[in-house]
Amino acid sequence: MKVLVLGDPGGVGEALALRLRQLGGEADTVTGAQDAELAATLAEPKWTAIAVVTHDDALALRLTLLGAHLRPELPLWVTLFDRTIAHQLRQIVPSVNIVATAEVAARELARHCTALIEHPRTGIFTGVRIVDDSLRLMVIAGFGLFAALVLQTAITMIALHDGLADALYFSTRLLATVMDVPRSGSAATWFKLVSVVVTVISVVLVAVFTAALVRRLSRPRLTALFGRRRAVARGHVLLVGFGQIGFRLAQELQYQHIPVIALDSDAEAPCVRLARRAGVPVAIGRGDDREMLELLGVRGCALVAAVTSDDLANVAIGLAASDVRADIPVVLRLGDGNVAAETQSLLHLGHVCDVHDLVARMLADALLADGTGVVADGSS
Repeated sequence: MKVLVLGDPGGVGEALALRLRQLGGEADTVTGAQDAELAATLAEPKWTAIAVVTHDDALALRLTLLGAHLRPELPLWVTLFDRTIAHQLRQIVPSVNIVATAEVAARELARHCTALIEHPRTGIFTGVRIVDDSLRLMVIAGFGLFAALVLQTAITMIALHDGLADALYFSTRLLATVMDVPRSGSAATWFKLVSVVVTVISVVLVAVFTAALVRRLSRPRLTALFGRRRAVARGHVLLVGFGQIGFRLAQELQYQHIPVIALDSDAEAPCVRLARRAGVPVAIGRGDDREMLELLGVRGCALVAAVTSDDLANVAIGLAASDVRADIPVVLRLGDGNVAAETQSLLHLGHVCDVHDLVARMLADALLADGTGVVADGSS
């Protein structure tokens, strides 16, 4: 076989070419060429298959359409992240073979995660963690108002000798509308002073509660106190990076009844917008920020999975998590083979999943099976 690999320089394309050569095939990589140059290269009769390997789905679509148009007789393989683009491409080019890169990587990462969690299928996890700042303010203000109501009711019963129902009714009116409690004018001085303090505090708490409520309602609600998007207090997987791979990894873990709290730096990222429908609690912040990791429960979580698209950022996240809690299990998504090797040999940091190598091996085996009728077993 002689495979033409189109796409980005380095990365999966380079790993695929290397893997094909190891298995006895041949491969040439072409990156950054213009359409005219690509057309001339594709026209060469020596190719037996085409592989389009890139992180950019739009580029993958363009290269795939070009290859299918100029060499429709050749087997055509393409890596894609977005399911919608993959579906549309299958409609346009039914013969294309699509490798869902994000799903492949997510399944492998999920395998690493479940292997490190002692009881991944119990589904018994307790506690609630409030990671949204506006929700936290609402809860604090709500508890403060409840405490003020209890205090005002108690002193009303003591000072004015009212029954519980009357004391609660008039205290609620006092805190909600700043209306006077009947017969309070003739009450003891201490009752008046305490009522003044409680009323002032209540006014402030109502303002805080209202502001937090407006803020929460005016932006996407990524976490909740109840339901599927409840952020658990412990026993969860802290997933840093909520892109295509992170989103699918969260789904894979949820299928296995493992709770997840996701963290991403971009509130407007496409997959973050899908989190609400998928039932995944998401916080917004930096994964290498110690305070953010503490807030998300790194000390009580079952595992940290760093799966952003930046290899060095994933390593930094793993180091930050290990610095907070030395014994924490860490799973890293890495794509650069050198970074993966250095991380394993020098830092001894967690379990590394080399996504580029994983996808390259799958593609190489598929290409050789497509060209020879047998799946490669790793030997040439």
